[in-house]
Amino acid sequence: MSDHGYRASHHGNPKRLPKNLRFDGKGSWLAFKQKFESYRRIGKWTDGESRDYLNWCLDGKALDFFAISTQMGENYSFKQIMRKLEGRFGAKELPETSRAKFQQTSQKADEALEDWADRVLTLATPAFRHLPEKHCSREAISKFCQGCIDKEARKHACFEQPRTIQEALDKVRHHQYITQAIDGKRTNRSKVEPSLNTVQSETDSRFSQLEKAIQQISKQLEKLNLPKMTVLSQKLLHLKNVRFYRALSAFSATTGVTYNQIVGNSKNI
Repeated sequence: MSDHGYRASHHGNPKRLPKNLRFDGKGSWLAFKQKFESYRRIGKWTDGESRDYLNWCLDGKALDFFAISTQMGENYSFKQIMRKLEGRFGAKELPETSRAKFQQTSQKADEALEDWADRVLTLATPAFRHLPEKHCSREAISKFCQGCIDKEARKHACFEQPRTIQEALDKVRHHQYITQAIDGKRTNRSKVEPSLNTVQSETDSRFSQLEKAIQQISKQLEKLNLPKMTVLSQKLLHLKNVRFYRALSAFSATTGVTYNQIVGNSKNI
């Protein structure tokens, strides 16, 4: 395109530029190119408009390269600029190199499942670009499942044999949700059980102390060894029973242990 031809052509409107359409030379050129071409078809941009929008989309190294390539008044057409950018930022790796990167990758510790799925698809595209789309999708699904950090979730997803990357992601999420729900109940149960054991041990200790006190009183009464039941011994026995049942009542009110439980435990001794 000549300098005059470019000035005479219809130009783009900066207000119509999609905000998420950016390329700084560090990201994926293929992803940017596909997105740009999609906007170009929908907006029915002319070559002049496409050239302007492309210029406004570039940042960093990509913009520097664009400026150097079109300096000194030279005005390349949109297709010529795209070819230059393709040669600079879209240099293709050997299939073997791309495939090695794909096989060696795995989910990072701080990487969300959605980001991990996107990265798998990004690496799978150049790794299997000469193979059918179904094969590429199958490899991406397998890598997503096997590369997950959660071992149990990835095993579950593999057994379920998902047909799409989204289905595989849903399988992993579902397993993680069920696991967290079950583990949460176990944790709450383990917090309650020690407190119950503590109360039971305190009750047993108090019951043991009361039992020892009763045994000491019984031994002291047996030492009297009276041949006949006198009025005095009857009063002492009555006093013993009254104190005993008062002690039992106080113990029951404090600990919640019923009289039948105390009698049952004393019979087992």
